Amino acid sequence: MHRILSIQSGLLLLAACFAANAQANTMSAVYAHNALVLAAPYEAQRSGAVELVAEVLNPEDRALGKTVLRERVLRGPAAWNVQILLTEKVPLDDILWERVRFALRYADETKPAIEEIRPIAEILSRPVMRILGQRSYASGAKAAMRVIVSSNASDSVPEAVRDGKVRIELLSGDHRARLLFAGRLNRKGSVEAEFRFPAGMVGSFPVRFTAETPLGAVETTQMVKLEDRISVLLTSEKPIYQPAQTMHLRALALDRADHHAAAERKLTLEVEDPRGNKVFRKAAETDKFGVASAEFALADEVNLVAYHVTAKLGDAESNAAELAVNVERYVLPKFRVTMAFTAKDGIVKHDFRPGDHVTGTVKANYFFGKPVANAKVTLKASVMDVEVFQAATAEGKTDENGEYFFDLPLPNFFAGSGKQRGATPMVVEATVKDAAEHAETRGETITVSQQPLLITAMPEGGALVSGIANNVYVLVAYPDLCAPIHFEVTGR
Repeated sequence: MHRILSIQSGLLLLAACFAANAQANTMSAVYAHNALVLAAPYEAQRSGAVELVAEVLNPEDRALGKTVLRERVLRGPAAWNVQILLTEKVPLDDILWERVRFALRYADETKPAIEEIRPIAEILSRPVMRILGQRSYASGAKAAMRVIVSSNASDSVPEAVRDGKVRIELLSGDHRARLLFAGRLNRKGSVEAEFRFPAGMVGSFPVRFTAETPLGAVETTQMVKLEDRISVLLTSEKPIYQPAQTMHLRALALDRADHHAAAERKLTLEVEDPRGNKVFRKAAETDKFGVASAEFALADEVNLVAYHVTAKLGDAESNAAELAVNVERYVLPKFRVTMAFTAKDGIVKHDFRPGDHVTGTVKANYFFGKPVANAKVTLKASVMDVEVFQAATAEGKTDENGEYFFDLPLPNFFAGSGKQRGATPMVVEATVKDAAEHAETRGETITVSQQPLLITAMPEGGALVSGIANNVYVLVAYPDLCAPIHFEVTGR
């Protein structure tokens, strides 16, 4: 009983709010719990005792409910907020076909001074729901939607419904409803729903939104697509293979919903040759770490260039990864060549001035550790000006430790590059040839600049303006790596 009185009081308060915001001589109504709450604005022609009558009429002019009030009114505009209890239960869809009659009659008159009959469908305020959210979500991942409920009063500005309960349910294939969220509307008539979709459900499913408000209940359904979003990383142990070698492929699957390994999932690995022929296919399953692997042995005579490897998880095209692996004939290097540039004080450097001597060490070692002794070494320094030209050359032989100390004198002039702010990149190549006439080459880049520091000044607005103070930004960097130097500049 107390709950019914509380609901009816809330309806009266809500109708009064609608009446306050309504235009002059405009009715508004709210229907809930078999009662019509009517806000009827009127303007009394004079002060006096009156009889106010509000009733609900069916199409045959039979009264379904009636309320009478006798009081004294003052001249001018006023409004009557009244609750009309219906004598029989009428569904919401049927109440729209009825009419409401409001009449004001002075005590000393026989005819009503004010009488208005309006279809309830024109004045009834009903809740309208809007859903803000995505059309697709990751299965098992967190999701967020915003539900907004407002009135649809046609004769007044729609207002937010500030009280009500909201439920969001997922309807599965067996027509069972899974509760995703339950909450209340805030003072702005909305609620931000945060929930998690069930894991393992893939496909399109209806989501039902229900709101219970003082204006009545409203329900809507939207289709949401749940996707199995898995990130797949496909790798091989090396980027290039020779014929007759074995490809070792590995795929790592990560569930983006919870950022955990996608364990025990079906995964297919396929390999295509450069002509598009599928030469390998394996159906595997990821382990508890989300890893699946496969081995593919290449034939002795195969189509060379790039092979296309694909890892596909399930049937979704989005859960796939691709990898290009080159297959070609190559010769492994016999030994390793390294090169280091050092100044007279032993400090490693890559920045030189025109006319300097580029000094350093070339070292060659077999991969099993033995030095490449008495090997012929040829060095050349190349610079791009109008065309590539050799700035310096040197020749010699490695000692018993596989080392060769070089000294390359640089020319006294270099044409600096504007893009490099006056610095010139130079490539120094060292070619080492052992006793078996096998040669290996190593190249390193150094920088040659006229100044030890490169200074760039830039006005704040792009150009200097006379007559005002200009802010100028100054960047100082070393020529080799263009690394900025931190210092303080004062003045303008």
